[in-house]
Amino acid sequence: MVSRREYCPIACAVDVLGDRWTPLIIRELMVGARGFNEIHRGIPRAGRTLLAQRLRELERRGLMTHDAGRP
Repeated sequence: MVSRREYCPIACAVDVLGDRWTPLIIRELMVGARGFNEIHRGIPRAGRTLLAQRLRELERRGLMTHDAGRP
C-alpha cells in the first residue's frame, strides 16, 4: 500500500510543520535569529532539548543547515 506521504505534498508538509514548535522555530529563523540561544530567546517556553530535536529534524529534512563555524 502506498502511504499518503509518497504522493501528497501537503501531507509531507504537515508531517514537518504539524507540531506546535516547528512553525515558531521557522518564524524565528525568518526574523533573523541565527544561533541556538537567539532562537530559544524567541521561544522561551520551548525546552532546550525539544528545540535541539526540532532543529536536527529540520536539518535532516534539508530545510536548514547548521554552520558550527559561523563567527
